Amino acid sequence: MNFINEPWVKQHIRHRAAIGHKKSFGHVLVIAGSEGKAGAAILCAKAALHSGCGMVTAMIPKEAVVVLLQQSPEIMYVNDSNAISLDLTKFDAIVIGPGLGFSENAISNLKYILTSYKGSVVVDADALTIVAKEMHLLKSNHIVTPHPGEFARLQGFEYSEAERVKQATNFVEKFSPVLVLKGSGTLVGSSENKLLQNTTGNDGMATAGSGDVLSGIVGALCAQGYTPFNAAAIGVYLHGLAGDIAIKEKSKASLVASDIITYLSKTRLTD
Repeated sequence: MNFINEPWVKQHIRHRAAIGHKKSFGHVLVIAGSEGKAGAAILCAKAALHSGCGMVTAMIPKEAVVVLLQQSPEIMYVNDSNAISLDLTKFDAIVIGPGLGFSENAISNLKYILTSYKGSVVVDADALTIVAKEMHLLKSNHIVTPHPGEFARLQGFEYSEAERVKQATNFVEKFSPVLVLKGSGTLVGSSENKLLQNTTGNDGMATAGSGDVLSGIVGALCAQGYTPFNAAAIGVYLHGLAGDIAIKEKSKASLVASDIITYLSKTRLTD
């Protein structure tokens, strides 16, 4: 097994250009949130914003707008619930799924994004449950980020912790997208790259919203020009590193997803 560690990340990092501007650092579209799940959309969009991209637009429900603007006035938003009305060419990467729900509109939006958008797409959370019934829609420019339960639905049979590496290997040999199998020692793999295991993170990060933060980080890296595989691998490392820095100052038990976003500012590897 090969590992995602500091030397690997430093070898694959693309440092920020001193003459860069907001458009050169990429624009992420986050399609997320539904009634009762607005927080997932806000966490994802904030994480993207704090992971180096130049701009973030959130396609979110109206109930989330006031809270979003109170917390992150830098994030743009649209309330139109139909993705087909958007000019997708404006965006350098898309994240879809956190708190999305399972409405007909959510299903329609996901199918439209997966079939119409040619850039990198991070498929997370509720979008994974939807796409499990339509795996043929997933392509090599897509990144799926399941936890074990979601992974079981994607592969169509029960997840086994003891067979975790084998199941992940079989998945990337069978399907096209980059796989991020979350958990202790998150696995990242694709049909074109060896399976890698992450070396950062801790059990304090096993908290609601942590995955939403990860999808925002990975989406931001995609928007900055990283390949889907490298964005996924670097993203899980930075996500875990932020969590590891956080528990040097606070207890694991008190750690929440918002803390991971806060401590991203102390990772500094991508500057």
